[in-house]
This record gives sequence, C-alpha cells and structure tokens, in this order.
Amino acid sequence: MYALRMKTNRVIKRDQAARLDLASRINLEIELTDAEAERIPPKPIPANWQFKDYSQRAPWMAHLFDFLGSLAGRTILDLGCGYNPTPIYFALAGARRVYACDVSPKAVAYVQEMAETAGVAHRISAFVCAGERLPLADATIDLVHGAGVLHHLAIPLAGAEISRVLRPGGKAGFKDPLGHNPVLELARDYLPYSWKKPFKGTDRPLKIGDIESFSQHFAAGSYRGFGLVSMLVTFLYGRKITRLKKFSYRWDESLLRLFPFLQRFCRFVVTCVQK
Repeated sequence: MYALRMKTNRVIKRDQAARLDLASRINLEIELTDAEAERIPPKPIPANWQFKDYSQRAPWMAHLFDFLGSLAGRTILDLGCGYNPTPIYFALAGARRVYACDVSPKAVAYVQEMAETAGVAHRISAFVCAGERLPLADATIDLVHGAGVLHHLAIPLAGAEISRVLRPGGKAGFKDPLGHNPVLELARDYLPYSWKKPFKGTDRPLKIGDIESFSQHFAAGSYRGFGLVSMLVTFLYGRKITRLKKFSYRWDESLLRLFPFLQRFCRFVVTCVQK
C-alpha cells in the first residue's frame, strides 16, 4: 500500500497501457516523446571521434555491436531513434544508408538537424513512423538497431514487421530494460534519480517470454542480461563511466558467467536475432 502512495512518473498504469489499441499507444508515445524536445540538449560529435568510442563504451554495447558486425557499406534501420545521435554515428562509421525512424516528429527533426550539422544528411533518411508499421519495402535492410524501443512496442506486430524488412541473413540487435527484478521495478516506477524521464507511457520492461515471442519471427535468436552489480553502482553514483563502474562491469561478467540464472534479475537485456 505504501508504494501506491509514492509519486510515480507513469501517466498510465502498466496494465492499462497493455490494453491500449495500437493507435492509442502510438498517440500517447508521440505526445510524451515530443514533450521531451525542450529538455534535450544538442549532442555535437567530439573531435577525433571514432565509432569504437561509442560501440565499446559499455559491455552491453560491445555485445550488441559485435553481433551486428561491421557497418561499412550496410543499410541500417535505427528503430525508435529518439533524440539520440546513433544514426549519425552509423553514417560516420561507413554505413551506406541509414534509416532513422520514430513516432515523434520532434525527435525526427532533431536527428535531421544533427545529420546536417555532421555533414552526413545525404546518407540518412529520417521519418516518422511506428515500429509496427514500417514504410520500407520487403528485404531491404541489412541491420536493425534499437536502444530502448522493443519494450514500447506491440511485440508480435513488431517482430513480424522487422523480419519483413530484413534481408535474408540480416541481423537485428536491441537493448531494453528487463522486468524480472521486483526491487528494480519498484525503483523504476517510484524512486527518483537524475536521468529518470519525467513521464512514462506505454513502456513495459521485457520479460523472457516477450523475448522468446519476438525471436519466433527469425531463424535464430538469443538474449543476454547486463547490469547486476553495476546497476547498484549506477544508481548510487550516476551513469558516468568511472573506474568503479568499470570494476563493477568485471564483477558482473564473473557473476553472470558462474550463475547464469541471475541474468533475469539484471537491469538490461540485449536481444540478438538473425533472419
């Protein structure tokens, strides 16, 4: 009862969000994501930047991008790009064409502006759409990337649609919050921390069953949990990559190798599938 009286940033309860029809889900996410535009500062590309500065920054990133492989000459879909520089990173890493999509018109405009500033707009096509309704032809995408997007989507529809646009042998990698840890779920909904979004809508941290359902649309699929000891370090000291954070990554690797069942209690999950 006490938890229910605590302040939450959810504008709609999880069970209510799960019952929304697709159009209502999309409209809610448009409203909330557009509202973030004013608090998102520009993210200029640092001088002497290299893709590995991003892709190897944390263990989950290294795992995801090692799976996707080289981006050079590939056609990539950045699904649910939000206010992130990843489409620009992919173009700078040598991608032939990057499609960046989001339900938020303001997020798409933000990416377009960043692409112009970085001089890669000619290789980035940013457009407004939902992950369940991609305006792309069948079998046209080599790689799909998504950071924090699957847990906003209707999993069966999204799985079928992503499989449709991937070429045979194409790969997709996603990082999302994992929802089996009850203490973590309480913190996500009720405890304050500096990087917490002011409002939450349709997002629902993934369960293993969700991942298995999504993976059924592909020839092969796997998942791996990240963030156990490092989850506590992040909560106490923030998201900056410090020496302590790097040490906690090593603890995570050792613990999860020895006790793989602990993966379900991790902060994040990386889902990797191949058509």
